Amino acid sequence: MNTNLSKWGNSAAIRIPKAILDELKIDSNNFENISFDIDVEEGKLILKKKQEKTKFELLAEKSKGEKINPKEEIDWGNPIGKEVW
Repeated sequence: MNTNLSKWGNSAAIRIPKAILDELKIDSNNFENISFDIDVEEGKLILKKKQEKTKFELLAEKSKGEKINPKEEIDWGNPIGKEVW
């Protein structure tokens, strides 16, 4: 399979065919959380997919079921002026 190098602003871009995306299990409609490590080895360009899971999935795993932002009751102290509690 061949692809061409294209100009993209001040950078260069390579189009990745859908068949390759399918093989990598990348949704061609959602690239939001997909990133790659890029390297050159012996004249070869090497791309390695960084993470298999979305940021949401990684956060959900870290939460262990607890609320990430629990609402805690805050003690503001005793009223000072004409506040009604």
